[in-house]
Amino acid sequence: MASDREVQKGFEFLDAMPRYRRVTANAILMSDALHAEAGTPITQEVLRRIFKRIEHQLAVNGEYAEAYRLFFERHPEYTGLECNIAILDATLIKLREGVTAANLEELLLPGNPYCVLDKLAINAAAQESKAEAQRLKEETEHQSRETDRMVGEITGYMLDTNGKVRREFTQRQYNDKIAGLRATQFSDLVARYNTVMAVRAQRKAPVEELRTVVKIDAARQRQALYQRYEQIPDLYFPPGKSEGLKWSFGLFRRLPTSEQRRLLDHFGDAQITAACAARG
Repeated sequence: MASDREVQKGFEFLDAMPRYRRVTANAILMSDALHAEAGTPITQEVLRRIFKRIEHQLAVNGEYAEAYRLFFERHPEYTGLECNIAILDATLIKLREGVTAANLEELLLPGNPYCVLDKLAINAAAQESKAEAQRLKEETEHQSRETDRMVGEITGYMLDTNGKVRREFTQRQYNDKIAGLRATQFSDLVARYNTVMAVRAQRKAPVEELRTVVKIDAARQRQALYQRYEQIPDLYFPPGKSEGLKWSFGLFRRLPTSEQRRLLDHFGDAQITAACAARG
């Protein structure tokens, strides 16, 4: 059985921990654990071993729990991390200050020489929120820079080589143009900018290059048109007939209106015209 002096050492061991100090149930648990160490000298090493064994049974000091509840309510980014509590507790113990909500708040003040802001970790939710805020900030800054660039390039034709508004425009026209573009949603401004730049590029392009662009666009349009309709067969097969007829404009004109519409719906005007022109 432990002596009164050894039991007192156990109480002092718990009292050094703000979380467990001055709780009657904890004192009883420690006393029982010490008495169970029959014949064993109660050293600091033995006290640490006992504490580790009974820690899961110890109750948290009510004032201590309330102080942290208030603190984490104000600073949810620090909740759920035992390392933060350990840092805060150790700092207050070093200062010989009790764990109160006010004392915890003071440890976050930048002017406090014992400020622990740079030591505390933020939880996953706060990290995600911080990262999202940074992403939004960077996106906003990027859009701002791009808006300045695009507005400047779109309205550049209104300025002379010295950056002054050309004589054919008034300052108000220029200002209104700038204001209108800046009021446009970013996605719409990007679309506007791309259209303006494409038109300007075409104006500067040589005639042969423009012809090539027109031909490519026409080919793409024809390809898109053909993909919309069925492939026209080499011969025209009248409904209910197994023998086909050669396509021709005369043949198409002689068909009933309903049959003409059916063919147009299936094959499209371009394919039918090409088939009739190719075969007479």
